[in-house]
Amino acid sequence: MNLVPPTYICLDLPEPQASEVMALRRRYCQRLKDFPPEITITGSSGVGAMLPQLHWDRVEPKLEALAQEWAPIRASLGGMVRFPDTDIFCLSMSDPMPFMALHEALKHSGIAFEDSQFPFFPHCTIRMAGPLTDADISALFSLTVPGEFTIAELALYQRTPDDRIVRVWSRPLAGAST
Repeated sequence: MNLVPPTYICLDLPEPQASEVMALRRRYCQRLKDFPPEITITGSSGVGAMLPQLHWDRVEPKLEALAQEWAPIRASLGGMVRFPDTDIFCLSMSDPMPFMALHEALKHSGIAFEDSQFPFFPHCTIRMAGPLTDADISALFSLTVPGEFTIAELALYQRTPDDRIVRVWSRPLAGAST
């Protein structure tokens, strides 16, 4: 695999939450209308995307080992958050700790990442850009996506030259739950 495009490590949201997130994105952000409903673990905050000069044959065994050790994550989406001084809105995680622990495990996995100027904050982005009215802002802050779910797969996504995001690799989280 070529790691030259930005490559992000993510966790996909399962159904029905994935469809609910997609409906919110289509309503509030044309830029994200086809973006996979996921939680980015490396790439958007904390550490950045994987360094593009890495060799896939050295990276994949580290990701495989981590997926074998890491148990599926039981989670739920929390309240809406607006990143300061932006029009970016996202759903927080009700319990961010499992995501923070996975981020730290990846950070110390021996895989090299680009720098990021933002501290890690596990979230699912709903809106990134475009005009907002006061009514839109109020509506966004009132939104929730209810229900518990289990995230059972680690995935890699890459941004293509035409600005699409495509899934290029995935493995089940196969560790034992504690």
